[in-house]
Amino acid sequence: MSKRYGSGGLLRQPSVTDGWKRWAVLWLVWGWVLAGGVPALAESAPGTELLLNTVDGKSLRLADLRGKVVLVNFWATWCPPCLEEIPELIRFHARYADKGVVVIGVDYMDHVNLEQLKKFIAEHQISYPIVYGEPGRLDPLAKALGGVFGLPITKLLDRQGRVVSSHMGGVTEKGMRSWVEPLLTTSAAEK
Repeated sequence: MSKRYGSGGLLRQPSVTDGWKRWAVLWLVWGWVLAGGVPALAESAPGTELLLNTVDGKSLRLADLRGKVVLVNFWATWCPPCLEEIPELIRFHARYADKGVVVIGVDYMDHVNLEQLKKFIAEHQISYPIVYGEPGRLDPLAKALGGVFGLPITKLLDRQGRVVSSHMGGVTEKGMRSWVEPLLTTSAAEK
C-alpha cells in the first residue's frame, strides 16, 4: 500500500519547515529545562501560602512543611490509575512518615462532597492526609507546583520547598523510594 500525498491524498507531504519547527520546539523546551524550568516555591507564592483543608478537619500550608521532603499526589475518586496507586502511596507513607517525608493527597478536579470523600477514604484505608476543596479552589496550589495537566500526577518537593520531580501517571512504592532516598541522603549529609 503506497502513501498518497497531495490534495486528494491521505497524508500531507512533509515540508522542510516541519523539521525546523520540531527542532525549534525542542530547543525551547531544552532551554527552559536548563534555565531551571522547575519552579522553586517562594515563601510568598499564593499556592504555598494557601490554607489547605484536610478531610480530618486540620489545615496545612506547604510553606509550613519546609525542612521536610514532601510528596504531593493530585488524584480524583473517578480516576482508575489514581485508584491503582493508592495502596502504593499507603505503603510508602507508612514506611517514610517517621523519616521526615510527608505524603499529601490532593483530591483534585473531583465533584464529590466531603461526606462522600470521607467514605471513600475509609473504604480504601487511606492513612496519609487528603486535601480537598471546591473545584477551582486548589488551582493556585497546582499552578505553584508547575501545573496539573492530567491525573494522577505526583510532585516531589525537597526540604527547601523546590519541585525537584514531577511524575505523570500512577506511582509505585519502589519509584517513590528511588526519588526520595537521594533527598534524604543529601539532607542528612548537609546537617
